[in-house]
Amino acid sequence: MKNTRWIKFLGGSNALYTITVGLLLCIFIITMTKLDFIFGTLAVIISNILMPVIIALLLYYLFDPAVDFMEKHKIKRVWGIVILYASVLLLLTGGIVLVIPLLEDQISTLAETFPAFMNNLVNYAGTFIDDFSGNEITDNVISQLQGFIDNFSSDIGNYVSEGLTRFTSVVTGITSVVMTIVIAPIILFFLLKDAEKFANGVLAVTPPKWRADLIRVATEINIKVGSYIKGQLAIAVANGVMIFIGFTIIGLDYSGILGLAGGILSLVPYIGPTLTFIPALIIALFTSWTEVLLLIIVWFVVQFVEGNFVEPNIMGRQLNIHPLTIIIILLIMGDLLGLFGLVFGVPIYAILRVIVNYVFQKFKLRYNKYYGDVAGEYHTDTTEITNFGDDNIYEAKDKLVEELVEERKGETKKKR
Repeated sequence: MKNTRWIKFLGGSNALYTITVGLLLCIFIITMTKLDFIFGTLAVIISNILMPVIIALLLYYLFDPAVDFMEKHKIKRVWGIVILYASVLLLLTGGIVLVIPLLEDQISTLAETFPAFMNNLVNYAGTFIDDFSGNEITDNVISQLQGFIDNFSSDIGNYVSEGLTRFTSVVTGITSVVMTIVIAPIILFFLLKDAEKFANGVLAVTPPKWRADLIRVATEINIKVGSYIKGQLAIAVANGVMIFIGFTIIGLDYSGILGLAGGILSLVPYIGPTLTFIPALIIALFTSWTEVLLLIIVWFVVQFVEGNFVEPNIMGRQLNIHPLTIIIILLIMGDLLGLFGLVFGVPIYAILRVIVNYVFQKFKLRYNKYYGDVAGEYHTDTTEITNFGDDNIYEAKDKLVEELVEERKGETKKKR
């Protein structure tokens, strides 16, 4: 058979070889999908350790610069981690001591007034429905809502009958949360202490030919995801403080609870702030129309300050993701992974994009090799460091990481 450019591009010596490799790959994929008893067990194991590991990684990106700073100032890394843990513990204790008295009155007031508030909301909704009844479309919507309420009421008996199962699920969930709270700091400690050793160990067992690519991909992920996590946490804190101050100034009830909720929900881009505005608007509606107007003004001010001052200065354009892309990511990841997907969907997308860009880079190099002389070449990135043998491995790694970080900083300054 003729050995064409296309056969070489696919990596075969002839068409039969290429077809055989493709068929073997298909058989391998089909076989893997049939081994549920193996992958099901792996899924259970991964699901149990995934959350503590992810939380530890998030906190690692947040705390590692502080430990590095102390290490540069002649404080041993272990003692730096101990100082950091003690400082965080003191800050959390102080924050709880200061915040709980502030929220305690609002929470108790909310618990006392919530039944009356719900009754008022139901009465208001009923009046609204009565005013718009008589129209065929409106009556159809009302009947569907009533059907939903009736179905929900009938399902309550099922929920009660399954009480033991529900209780077991709740206990399991609480146990999982407690285990996460206990295990995550332990994992974080070893990450902060031995992250460099872990990285060097992985690099040492990687074939020298692949080391430069591995470092490039890992560094790119580290820069982008680390910047996003630190920036999003800072934005969440800033949003929570601004919401609390703004709602307090206009005298909106439960400003402390709404500020805390706004800060936490701000971890979800675009959607999170809206989820805070809705309950605030309902509370303002039951106060006065003046309160609603003041709330809207405060909300626009908060969004303006965040969009034009806080986010550009904290986040820059590290990920450079279009807002429409972020909304699509949140819709997909929220459906696939729930709350976890909403919070971590964008970092997961950033990691996947780095990997896809790497694969595309390899595709472009291969295309240029076999087709560049007849159809023009892709632009490709190259590195001058080629010696990643065991005698030069760590020096080459440090030099390449330094070059990539400087390159990323330069790109960020240009985008700003």
